Amino acid sequence: MNPRAEAIRDLALYAPKLAYGLVVGVPRVPFVVDIPLQFSSSTVNAPPVVGTFDNNLVSDTIIERVAYSLSQQNSFPGSPFASLYTNQLKQSGQTGVSVLMDVFSGPKYGVTGGSFVELGNLADVLAATWPNGWPLERQSNVKVSAILTQTPVSVPYNVTLTFLGWQLLDKTVTDLADSEARARLRKLGIESPDLAILLNP
Repeated sequence: MNPRAEAIRDLALYAPKLAYGLVVGVPRVPFVVDIPLQFSSSTVNAPPVVGTFDNNLVSDTIIERVAYSLSQQNSFPGSPFASLYTNQLKQSGQTGVSVLMDVFSGPKYGVTGGSFVELGNLADVLAATWPNGWPLERQSNVKVSAILTQTPVSVPYNVTLTFLGWQLLDKTVTDLADSEARARLRKLGIESPDLAILLNP
């Protein structure tokens, strides 16, 4: 995400520390994490395969994209049809894999509403509904549970979810309380509501 004015105004409403960091010119650094999932059995609707980030987040983070890759090493081995097959799965949006995604260790909530959704649809929906990024608070983690909804051509069937985003480099901004970041934004003329007043009138 480029630090456009409209993006900063949006962040000031729900992620004030990140908005303040952008306004005062704090450098951003890339954040990229994989959650690998492997299906060793072709059984449909079996108990889910589960994966998480290796560690809880050490800083507030904006996830700008959730991408995924697919691999079936025993399908068409040594043939160009192998990559064609997985590309067709992605392009069709029907990977045969459904996922349940939850955020935990920070504010806890279900990303998929407690239901399994098609992996291809999840990636598309996140891109469409969070154009300025999906905020995850410090100490949060993401858990993905995955099941097969269609029998794959072969196993193992490897699925890798990649979370791409950014964090602020300056720890002093990361350590600010949300209320302090909101107050500083208001002094700069950027609207960021005082939640103490809104929630306790």
